[in-house]
Amino acid sequence: MATRAISGIKARPATGSSLARWWPFALIALLVLALRLPTFGNPLLDLDEQFYLLAGDRLLHGQLPYVDLWDRKPVGLFLLYAAIRLLGGAGIVQYQLVATGFVIVTAWLIRAMARRHAGEGAAILGAVGYVLALNILHGAGGQTAVFYNAFTAYAAWCAFRANDATSSRAVLRLALGAMVALGLAIQIKYTVVAEGAFLGCWFLWRLVAVGARPGRLVVMAAAMLAVALLPTALALAWYAAIGHLVEFVFANFVSIFHRHAFPAAFHHQQLAEVAACGGGLLAAALIGLVRLRQAMPIAAWADWALLAGWLASALCGFAMLGDVFSCYALPVALPAALAGAWALRGGRWGFVAGCLMLGWPLLFMPASYFVARQSAGATDRMVGSLAPYVSGHCLYVYDGPSILYLRTSACAPTRFLFPHHLVNAAEADALGVDPVAEERRILASRPGAIVTASRAVDPVVAEGPRALVQAALAHDYVLVDRVPTIDRTFLIWARRDLRAERAQARR
Repeated sequence: MATRAISGIKARPATGSSLARWWPFALIALLVLALRLPTFGNPLLDLDEQFYLLAGDRLLHGQLPYVDLWDRKPVGLFLLYAAIRLLGGAGIVQYQLVATGFVIVTAWLIRAMARRHAGEGAAILGAVGYVLALNILHGAGGQTAVFYNAFTAYAAWCAFRANDATSSRAVLRLALGAMVALGLAIQIKYTVVAEGAFLGCWFLWRLVAVGARPGRLVVMAAAMLAVALLPTALALAWYAAIGHLVEFVFANFVSIFHRHAFPAAFHHQQLAEVAACGGGLLAAALIGLVRLRQAMPIAAWADWALLAGWLASALCGFAMLGDVFSCYALPVALPAALAGAWALRGGRWGFVAGCLMLGWPLLFMPASYFVARQSAGATDRMVGSLAPYVSGHCLYVYDGPSILYLRTSACAPTRFLFPHHLVNAAEADALGVDPVAEERRILASRPGAIVTASRAVDPVVAEGPRALVQAALAHDYVLVDRVPTIDRTFLIWARRDLRAERAQARR
C-alpha cells in the first residue's frame, strides 16, 4: 500500500501486505519444525547420515574421502556435513536442524509452485504432504535427498517461471540459475542427473518456443551443461591435482557397476515397502495430474507437461540404481506433493486426494520417529562401555552404528568406516579391495574393541569376513555389554587382555 501524508505528517507504511506475504512461510516453518521435532537428538535415526556426519568430521581432521575413508557419494555431501560440524556440539542436533532448514525451503518452494493452480490452503497442504512423506520414507533426518531436493525444487520453480517468460534472455537467465542449483544437487547425489536432464531439455524447448535461433541455442545449451557440471568438474580436477584421480573416479563412477544385485525376494520386499509407504502420495499425485489437465485451459498446458515430465524423471532416478530402498523414493515425493496439492480443488476427488496425501502417512510412521531419547541413551551406554578399551587403541564397528567412531573419538583400523561395505555381500567386488584380505588386516591390527549386532540388516552377509570376525571374537575378545535398541541389539566386545588389565586395576 502506498504511503501518503496527512496534515503534513507522513503516515507509516501499512504492514498488511507484508504480513500477507510472510505468514504462509511462518506457518510452513512452524509445521515443519513440529513434524520433525520428535526426531531431534536421535543419533541412531538412520544408518547413512551417521556415516555422513562422521565423514564430515574426519574431513575436517584431514582425512580425504575415497582415500582415507571410502564411500561412493559425491564429495559435496561430505563438504556439507563438514560445514555442519563447524557449528559445534555433538553434531547430531546440528545436522538435524540444518536438514530441517532445507526442508522448510523445499516446502516453501512447493507452496510457491502450487499457487500457480491452487489456493493458499491447498498449496500449504501440499507442502505438509511432502514433509509427512519424508517421515515415512527414511527422510526424517539428513538423508541426501532432504538436502538436494531443495536445489531441485528451485530448479523446477525456475522452469515454471520460464513457462511465463517471453524472451530468450529471460529463459536463459532462469535456466542458468536452475543449472547452478542442479550442479550443487549433483554433488550431493549423482542420481539427480535424471531430473536435471529433463529440466535442461525443458529449458531448451522453452528457448525454442520464444524464438531462440539455432546457432544461439547450441551456445546456450553448452553454457547450461557447463554450469551444471562445473561443481563435479572442480571436484575431479582437485583430486587429479593432488594425485588421487584414480581413487575418485573408481569410487564415484566405476564402483557402482561392480555391485551385485540383491536377492529377488528382498528386492520385491523392499519394493512392496516403498509402494506401501509412498502409495498414498503417488495416488494423490495421479489424481492431481488428471484433475489439473481436465480443468486447465489449453494455453496453460505447459505447466501440466512440465510437472508430468518432472515426476517421470524422478521415477527414473529412483529406478536408476536397481536397488530399492525407501530413501531412494524421496526425490519422487517432491513433484508428487506438488501434483497432490493441485488435486485439492474441492469435491469428492479433492477429499480423497487430501486423505491419501495427509492421512496415509500416519499409517506408516516408523517406530524410530518416537524414540529419540531411548536411542540417545543406548548410544551413551555404548560409548561408556567402549571408552575404557579405545583409549589408545582403535575401535572397529563391524556391524553397528558408525556414529560410535565420532562419539568415542577413537581411531579406526580401516578406511571402510561404513560397516555395511564389508558386511554386505553385494559390495564384495565394488570396494577396490578383497574384503577377506581387508578383514584379515583389520583384525591383525588388534582393535581395542569391536561392535557387532544381534542380526544383520543386509539381505546377504559376506561369509568370509564374518567368519574371520567370529573366530577373532571367540579367541581374543570378551563380551562386555549388550545394548538393545529399537530394531537390534548391539554387542560390545573388548580385547581379552585389555579386559584383564582393567579387572586387575580394579583390585
